[in-house]
Amino acid sequence: MRRWLVAVVVLTVACTQSGQAAVKSSPSPVQSFSPAQSPSPVPGDLPLSRVAFSCRLPISFSTSLGRLPNQSAFIAFPAASVTIDISGKGGSYFDRAFSRWLTVGREAVSPDGAHYAYTELGDQGVFYVHVVDVLTGDDRALRESGSGFNFQPSVFDYASEGIYIVQAFERIQAGLWLVDPTTGSMRQVSDVAGLQLSAGGGVFWTGEVNPADHNPVLTGSSAGTLADQIDRLDIRSGGKATWLYRPGAGLVIVGLDVQGHPLIHAYVGNPQAPPKTDPIDYSATELLVARDPTSQKTIYKGALAETLNSPVADSHGVWFGSPQGIYLYSDAGGLQKVSNQPGYPANGCF
Repeated sequence: MRRWLVAVVVLTVACTQSGQAAVKSSPSPVQSFSPAQSPSPVPGDLPLSRVAFSCRLPISFSTSLGRLPNQSAFIAFPAASVTIDISGKGGSYFDRAFSRWLTVGREAVSPDGAHYAYTELGDQGVFYVHVVDVLTGDDRALRESGSGFNFQPSVFDYASEGIYIVQAFERIQAGLWLVDPTTGSMRQVSDVAGLQLSAGGGVFWTGEVNPADHNPVLTGSSAGTLADQIDRLDIRSGGKATWLYRPGAGLVIVGLDVQGHPLIHAYVGNPQAPPKTDPIDYSATELLVARDPTSQKTIYKGALAETLNSPVADSHGVWFGSPQGIYLYSDAGGLQKVSNQPGYPANGCF
């Protein structure tokens, strides 16, 4: 399958990174360059736009088809000049609180940026949740057992109330656990299936297939049938509300805007697809923001939308990464392509 599969498992990929010490960012040695054109053109791509503000956007990108470590870099706006931070090689998240590149995704970093977490599988059902001090590199291993997990757990979110853990192998399994990063105690807080993203404060976004939909999107892969309904779950109250239901579509949350509204890829099936081929019509992919259960706004519809992933929201809008460049969406300016540098935002622009 194509990029939508990456979106389905992006949290798993990010959270199962092996724990490594944070890398201190420094202004040298560096390599600066400005790509002249998009290296991976896509039908319907946007022309390059120049923003009217100044800031530096940390990004991470792969080279040589992923055979080499990630490159860590900054894009300086409005010139859109790119500077590779060689000292941050391999980092996928830039911790602004300590100016460090980390090898985990931002969902595995504590809200204050002082710690990050990763998991390690032990023997006979035992696993460890590692809590790493970003400043000192001190790594504390919290031993967990008795969970009955069938797969190595992953960090779903490092929140103010603790570290949320899920089971994930190709897709996130049912259940959500909370680990106290100080004591190591763990308890199950929900048995919900279809977790897609944490919104913070005990609120989570989930996806499910509504039985009333007689034409859901079948992927023909281990990803199974894509959710056609997005729900908002508050684990503190147990309340669950349908946020978006779209029969005949596959809905995958890729991130949140600055107000916490879900940013969603909506896929449709291709009824003309030959057997044993990709059954998704990517030319009809829609990227939308669902502001409330009755209001959605289309950001872009077409082949370009399918490439936009790993959004990060800040005061400028929502930054998206892609194989062909960096994009910025705001209500005032719409969707703009602001750099031809392939990569994905590693934090907001500062």
